[in-house]
Amino acid sequence: MAGSRGYSVVIFILLSSFAAVVWTTDNMPADKDVSKLFPLTLIHINDLHARFDETNMKSNACTAKDQCIAGIARVYQKIQDLLKEYKSKNAIYLNAGDNFQGTLWYNLLRWQVTADFITKLKPTAMTLGNHEFDHTPKGLAPYLAELDKAGIPTLVANLVMNNDPDLKSSKIQKSIKVTVGGKTIGIIGVLYDKTHEIAQTGKVTLSNAVETVKREAAALKKDKVDIIVVLSHCSYDEDKKIAKEAGQDIDVIVGAHSHSFLYSKESNKPYDQKDKIEGPYPTIVESNNKRKIPIVQAKSFGKYVGRLTLYFDNQGEVKHWEGYPEFIDNKVKQDPKILEALLPWRKKVQEIGSTKVGETTIELDRDSCRDKECTLGVLYADAFADHYTNSSFRPFAIIQAGNFRNPIKVGKITNGDIIEAAPFGSTADLIRLKGDSLWAVAEHSFALDDENRTNCLQVSGLRIVIDPGKKIGSRVVKIDVMDNRNPKSEDFKPLDKNAEYFIAVPSYLADGKDGFSAMKKATARWTYLQAQFISRLLDTGQPSTMFHTDAHSSLEQKKQKGPNVVYMDPFARIDDRQPNSKTKII
Repeated sequence: MAGSRGYSVVIFILLSSFAAVVWTTDNMPADKDVSKLFPLTLIHINDLHARFDETNMKSNACTAKDQCIAGIARVYQKIQDLLKEYKSKNAIYLNAGDNFQGTLWYNLLRWQVTADFITKLKPTAMTLGNHEFDHTPKGLAPYLAELDKAGIPTLVANLVMNNDPDLKSSKIQKSIKVTVGGKTIGIIGVLYDKTHEIAQTGKVTLSNAVETVKREAAALKKDKVDIIVVLSHCSYDEDKKIAKEAGQDIDVIVGAHSHSFLYSKESNKPYDQKDKIEGPYPTIVESNNKRKIPIVQAKSFGKYVGRLTLYFDNQGEVKHWEGYPEFIDNKVKQDPKILEALLPWRKKVQEIGSTKVGETTIELDRDSCRDKECTLGVLYADAFADHYTNSSFRPFAIIQAGNFRNPIKVGKITNGDIIEAAPFGSTADLIRLKGDSLWAVAEHSFALDDENRTNCLQVSGLRIVIDPGKKIGSRVVKIDVMDNRNPKSEDFKPLDKNAEYFIAVPSYLADGKDGFSAMKKATARWTYLQAQFISRLLDTGQPSTMFHTDAHSSLEQKKQKGPNVVYMDPFARIDDRQPNSKTKII
């Protein structure tokens, strides 16, 4: 396959930090006497991403040979145990969003299955994640209605509705006040303020997170709230920024979005040692007015449940803290009622998802897609181009790496595999775009997003040469393209920045999301459902059946020298080719 030649883009990433971080196991007094202080315990999860069933240690579907962990039945049991154990320390349970998307359970059963289990867990409050908008506000509205019916407050203080018709009757609050142990706790919800640039939010936009938290916290303080919790789906780095710049009135941030695993190095509590520790639990950031603001996050996928206990003095200042992320391994019991509730949903998933549509003898990898050509990206890019190809026409194809979420393992390929690999429900659109805009799109794919990741294009029908040593925005050295009007030709010619080209892309990319704003300059656009052409692609015996061949590498690529790195995936059809012996997609 294309990726098997070993040519990749290598980009060195420098990480930055907004504030100094303090590493500590806990901050308890030597004599452990906190009897004169007010305790508040925060039990929290984030970024569940539809992991309702058990998973393996990599948070993929668990098989008979795996050690099964996590799953909603274990998460539920652990939350109930912690609420009971820390009841005397004023425990509340918070959900920091991104419960949608990530497995076949969501792709087939959408908001219905998510609402069923989130309402059973019944958090004190929750916020929304960017993936709650994956099927637009219309797909979110019934979920919000179910949460409201169950008495679960949804908090997003920086959500600007802009009269979106699908959310006009939805109850989304900026903050709430709850009373525990005689104290009034204010909880503010906040969502990453560029969500409208990366998600299908319709008319909805997000205002600046820092400024929103400042305003809402000041209002709560004026309303005599004792303690303020920020429930954030903004990322670990953004939370540090919020703590530093908006820390004058807030007391703690419960975070999400970046899937950050926070763990104190000196702790002896169990965890998966393959999980990269990004910072201490809690991370303490000093605000601009010299207050200490704890930040917590519990990685993702139900693998951990966070538990932080804070101790406040009479002035409402945090004096001490202790806690850690609880590892949801197979020693955690599964709640029997939740296990029973999973059965009808699981049956539906298995019925639809287990149908075989093809097979592969190599793994279709997605882990490397953001940095270089990957086998899964190659398959989809060729499929996009293949769908629109006929005897006199062949488009290019480009797909952003963020489109891919799960690999396809060696063996049979099922409906479920195809859906989970690229789960976002985009249509496969054909656009007409000028060469200069295509060049800008390529440049953006080698820039860094807010999580310091690239979003390398998976391509078909063009070659991109970059110099990763150059500054962002000037890394593309050249682009060569095949002829849209001559499907039989395999010749490449330099991109003409003034010419218009036909390109097959996901609708999400055509909308200019993930910062690919140059895509909005397309002069024409046609739409086709992705699921339909993927089924056609894998339908045994059909002319569009794809094999990845040695056309994905070349002598030119092998001879490439110097600072330039070839990143390419020329178009591959099987009209007059033999399939690669290592790969079989039928």
